[in-house]
Amino acid sequence: MKSDSFKNGIKPYTKAATNGRFKAVFGILAGLIAAGPNLSWANAQQAEIALNADSEEVQLFGLVAPNPGLELKMSGPFDLITLDLAEEAGDVWADIRKGFSIPDLETQAVDVRERALLKNKRMVNNMLQRSEPYIYFIAQECAKRGMPSELALLPFIESQFNPHARSPSAAEGLWQFIPSTGRQFDLKQNKWVDERRDLVASTRAALDYLTYLYDMHGDWHLALLSYNWGEGSVLRAVKKAQEAGLEPTLDNLELPLETRHYIPKLQALKNLIQSPERFGLSLPKFPNKPYFAEIKRSADVDLREIARLADVELELIRKLNPGLNQPVLYAAHSNTLLVPVEYSAKIQASLKQYKPPKTQRSYTVKKGDTLGEIAQRFDVSVKALQKLNGLGKKKLIKPGMKLSIPHTPKPGSWES
Repeated sequence: MKSDSFKNGIKPYTKAATNGRFKAVFGILAGLIAAGPNLSWANAQQAEIALNADSEEVQLFGLVAPNPGLELKMSGPFDLITLDLAEEAGDVWADIRKGFSIPDLETQAVDVRERALLKNKRMVNNMLQRSEPYIYFIAQECAKRGMPSELALLPFIESQFNPHARSPSAAEGLWQFIPSTGRQFDLKQNKWVDERRDLVASTRAALDYLTYLYDMHGDWHLALLSYNWGEGSVLRAVKKAQEAGLEPTLDNLELPLETRHYIPKLQALKNLIQSPERFGLSLPKFPNKPYFAEIKRSADVDLREIARLADVELELIRKLNPGLNQPVLYAAHSNTLLVPVEYSAKIQASLKQYKPPKTQRSYTVKKGDTLGEIAQRFDVSVKALQKLNGLGKKKLIKPGMKLSIPHTPKPGSWES
């Protein structure tokens, strides 16, 4: 997710993009019908890429050669596919397939991406297995919002479903938010938590952003390009094409190579989920039900101790709570713990057994201190300070007053 999100010229173009949401779709179709000799060289380049698809240079989502143009062919947006929506989905993939609704691409760029998937079956299998804790939740969140289920596949492209993935541009998490865009979507980033890696928070932010982009363009392809490159950049590319007398179709937009291949990557994955037998693969059997449960906690918890009391591996807790920078749930920064459904009863019981150390610190209030500043200094919540010291609207702090500071678990690394 690029740094020009919500910057660099959105306001001048947003109105035009919104008014033209239907023009964008018909513009793409018109561009396809009218596409003539100007695509011949682009097609030749795509053919060269396809011929090189068996080379050792091809990675799972690697790029093979520059591509100055993209031939788009939507596979009949007016052809309706009949689905039996009353049928109970046998697994999460079946449910995701029912929600596919973004127009398909049939291009040589997609063929190249498919060959990369075929060439890296072991990596693909590992990536699919890694998605197990997260894919059901993300797919359900898309369904709740009425969004295409293809969007649940984006973390495959962004991070290969590794919540600890970090890019050279400092993007992190399943959805690869850079720090500035994360802050724009209220994702907390401090020494205790980084919600760009938090499953629930980052998914909410990503779907909010994708909704915003779709409302801007009225077209999922342009929304996806904006998610990868930044909406300001895409709007400028659209404006440049229009000023040159061209329809703002994908093949007429000047796009960086990574962005030009973004939708073909998604289409190749969609084809894999739709017809895994074509790729000689079997999708892992993930039940179409929640993988984790949410536990709300108002007090600090040392998760190392919780894992010991519940007799579960700490890694099971870490896998679902990758946004925590410490193996500690600090209520002042995060109050929700995700735990595997199968272990939720044991972990709930261990939370009831958990007794934090009774040692408390004290602090003498100085002139100019506020309760908020004191709470921040000791990494505790204002409510915790008020509760422990009997403070409220009628009893305020004043210089010389001694405050008891709630105990917070000792920081440490997940590996310690």
